Amino acid sequence: MEELKNKQICECGEKSIQDAIEIFQNTTLPYKKAKKLVTGCNKTCCRRALMALYNMVDFGAIDYEEIAFLIDETNNR
Repeated sequence: MEELKNKQICECGEKSIQDAIEIFQNTTLPYKKAKKLVTGCNKTCCRRALMALYNMVDFGAIDYEEIAFLIDETNNR
């Protein structure tokens, strides 16, 4: 599980899944602005994984395997 938490969420930023979770938990910003805190950009390259993670944080249950799958799917395009 620790390996998944440390996986880089997006190529645009240097943040891990765990870093993104902490950012999303500590902000009341809507997704689009909270995403910029994680990636530092406006690109949509990691949208699926980040939006899924944002929603999981909002609902209080994180599925690290699903997020890792979405990241790998994006990176293999």
